[in-house]
Amino acid sequence: MLAPAMRNALSTKLILLHAFVLAATGPVSAEGQTPVRSLAIEINKAEQLEATCRLVFMTHNGLGADLAELSLETVLFDTEGGVDRFTLFDFREVPAGKMRVRQFDLPDTQCSDIGKVLINGASACKGEGLTGGECIEHLDATSRIGMEIAG
Repeated sequence: MLAPAMRNALSTKLILLHAFVLAATGPVSAEGQTPVRSLAIEINKAEQLEATCRLVFMTHNGLGADLAELSLETVLFDTEGGVDRFTLFDFREVPAGKMRVRQFDLPDTQCSDIGKVLINGASACKGEGLTGGECIEHLDATSRIGMEIAG
């Protein structure tokens, strides 16, 4: 019988191992056979830098092919639901099966004034074997903070 402290440490290691395996292999379909293709975009952080709002995004490319170029057409809404602006976020290259973190600075913007981020489309979704629609078709947009994201 393991002591409670050792059992907790072992449980934590098993949970981390399971999370690592899921991240490395990606999600699978309900049948448990075919990997589900996805492009995960997460708003990870919003940081106020004087008059500039810095949005930090984490991406994970589960599309099965390297993205040589990823640029997303984005609409920012204010906290009352009105359109504030349209912008492009250039995520550059995102290798298959890898996570990348990108940050975008929005001058003359208070982070607290942004209520929602909408991924409206992809102006660039380029990679070998990709037709260009996969980045939106398989988009999985989430937020780690109070700011909403949709796609």
